[in-house]
Amino acid sequence: MSVDFSRIRKESDKEIDAVLVISPVNRQYVTGFPSSAGYVLVLPEKTVFITDFRYFGSALVSQKNGRIDEKIEIVLQDGKVWENISNYLKNTNNILVEESFVTLSVLERLKEKLTDKNFINGASDVIAKLRAVKTDFELDCIKKAQDITDKAFAHIVNYISDNAGKKDFTESRVALELECFMRANGSEGIAFDSIAVSGAKSAMPHGVPENILVKNGFLTMDFGAKISGYCADMTRTVCIGKPSDEMKKVYNTVLEAQLKSLDFISAGKVGYEIDAVARNLINQCGYEGKFGHSLGHSLGLEVHENPNFSPSEKGIIPAGAVISVEPGIYLDGEFGVRIEDIVSVTEKGHENLTKSPKELIIL
Repeated sequence: MSVDFSRIRKESDKEIDAVLVISPVNRQYVTGFPSSAGYVLVLPEKTVFITDFRYFGSALVSQKNGRIDEKIEIVLQDGKVWENISNYLKNTNNILVEESFVTLSVLERLKEKLTDKNFINGASDVIAKLRAVKTDFELDCIKKAQDITDKAFAHIVNYISDNAGKKDFTESRVALELECFMRANGSEGIAFDSIAVSGAKSAMPHGVPENILVKNGFLTMDFGAKISGYCADMTRTVCIGKPSDEMKKVYNTVLEAQLKSLDFISAGKVGYEIDAVARNLINQCGYEGKFGHSLGHSLGLEVHENPNFSPSEKGIIPAGAVISVEPGIYLDGEFGVRIEDIVSVTEKGHENLTKSPKELIIL
């Protein structure tokens, strides 16, 4: 997959002749190749990927194997990188740059070499708009990553059942077991640091697993695999031992809020409207103020992208966005519950990419 000049130009409201991409995630999005260093020049006639010795050979192999579009020119970065960039941009006037990433030092070097050029902010926003709508390739990668993630949940349920109460049954061990399983079953890495928190810590939405025994009560696990750079994400809360009536009420409220919001999702709706479906139900059930994060975030090459299902999201949700749906209730010092699926938004509704069961599992 690659992104050519015409796609960027179509989304931009400015007159531009070239685009300079320097951020790692947008370089990968434009070229299809991950690297920690390099520059991408998107020109009307071609795209140029300038990278150093560490990645040059791998990029050529990736292009030969079809991972990088054959139309992309791959150039070895040497001591004259600024001269090379200037040479490619000599016939341009207006150059779109990533306002969220370009540093003052890079901009100063470019202005030194290209004194007659106009450098225009806006590439970050334009590329973010493109990334919001997933291509078939991107969606396929996310589906594969989520399939591994679902399998990891089935595995961890059995692992918990077999190991609960043992002296090495710690939060850290549960997180490690999830990550090892995902890697062993095809994931190229983890989409983010896995969460496995129990007891009162389950009330911490982004609690950090520790080398402490898993406590009876709720165990919340948030984890995701990664394929070709694309992230999956899911959360499940299980109960170790018998839950109290209040625990059951909280769990069922979160589940009802998720199911109700899932039924409401479709392209063309505003993000805050979808968030409000879950939030209003949770508030009406007596837990106002206990759902402190947004209902969902987009994901792709990064696990948190735009647009969102959040109280502040005033943008229209487009068809093709992949967004999490993860209501939660968190009672400080007691327990918390979160249930998360990821969905591909469609014109008439959505496709739920998460297949794991959601009824309360008691182990």
